[in-house]
Amino acid sequence: MSEALIENLRKDFERLLKFSAVGAFGACINTFFLWFLTEIANIFYLFASPIAIEIAIFVQFMLNDRWTFHEKRTKGWSEFFKRILKSNIWRAGGIALNIAVLFLLTEYAHIYYLLSNIFGILCAFISNYILESRLTWGVGWEK
Repeated sequence: MSEALIENLRKDFERLLKFSAVGAFGACINTFFLWFLTEIANIFYLFASPIAIEIAIFVQFMLNDRWTFHEKRTKGWSEFFKRILKSNIWRAGGIALNIAVLFLLTEYAHIYYLLSNIFGILCAFISNYILESRLTWGVGWEK
């Protein structure tokens, strides 16, 4: 293998680990707000889920911007709004997948909704990483 390919794989793996750590933190935020909105605020879990997901997306965006993709850090409000919008667009598929898994496992497999939510988060993880790294932050392999 060429040295450039090995270096690209190393950098991508390092970013994937950071993205995973941020994602784990985001999963905790998502789960907390899903619980809080469902149990304390008495919002139906399928209505609470998109709110919890969006709160987690915002926090994850900020952490990824400052840590995971620090070399591509957002500069200025205009770029911030463009990137947060891109992030939400790319994550739309992940959001739909997360909510679909949450619904199917809770309603048909009778799994507790918070556990179903964790499975939904895991299902959305890989697509979110690929789309975020490549399309939100423009991180690609150097030649």
